[in-house]
Amino acid sequence: MEVKKKTPYASDGYIVNQGKLTDIRYGLRKSSANGCGWIAAYNFLKQQGEDVAERRVADGLVRWTVFRGLFGTELLHLWLYLARRGYRTGVKVTGNKKAALPEAARAGVIYYRHKRGFHFVSFYRDEAVPQIGNEKPRFRFLNAVAGKEDHYDTMSGFLTKHNVIPFAIIYYWPRRNGR
Repeated sequence: MEVKKKTPYASDGYIVNQGKLTDIRYGLRKSSANGCGWIAAYNFLKQQGEDVAERRVADGLVRWTVFRGLFGTELLHLWLYLARRGYRTGVKVTGNKKAALPEAARAGVIYYRHKRGFHFVSFYRDEAVPQIGNEKPRFRFLNAVAGKEDHYDTMSGFLTKHNVIPFAIIYYWPRRNGR
């Protein structure tokens, strides 16, 4: 029986296991330690259909961080990086249980705190599962649980399970229909 080697990548190319990403440095440290910000940007841009290279995204973000990425990516710098790429995302501060995004929102990045520290995760709306009635939309969350390729949940379900503080900051795209 052949054992499948664990990689940082899902079968569709998204990065879903940051802990296995040891060959790309993010400033002074390996991406496995503090690269969740650039990984979230990479996954977001890839989901938008951009042709992105991991090192280019990491290098593009680390230039703007405090202490060359020693403490990861700052919220403002991630927002500015996405804006420079043409994605002026909306920003929402939301509670875990009542987390909801505008109807037009299809993808984005969440900044929250899990049990080991603050973390960025990208997400996109799961269009394969039709929304019925008042049911909340489901999203695929990337790099939230190490190695989990198919991590689907509602926004409030995700935050209630994974966020240890009562609120999160969400960048969402598009901000409104058509933009």
